[in-house]
Amino acid sequence: LTVEGIVSRIARLNEVGFVWDPLEEQWMENYRKLLAYVKEFGSVLVPQRYDMDPGLGYWVSVTRRSYKRRTLSKEQIRLLESIGFVWDIKYMF
Repeated sequence: LTVEGIVSRIARLNEVGFVWDPLEEQWMENYRKLLAYVKEFGSVLVPQRYDMDPGLGYWVSVTRRSYKRRTLSKEQIRLLESIGFVWDIKYMF
């Protein structure tokens, strides 16, 4: 297999939308869901038991935990902070 062959295969995979990092893609899908929630309700405070999308409330909770454990990327933090994400809700009320 030549370098050109490898580059060609990578290009074809990219053309069909191959996901190179499934965990990052899953994170971005949840982020897009959060954006839709913010657009509809004007808030990033998703209830942990949000009936319309139970996974979203769980994801928000896990994301806060990941932030505390310093496992979020700088880009993920930047995206969340750009929409006013609340990292510690116990100080909200």
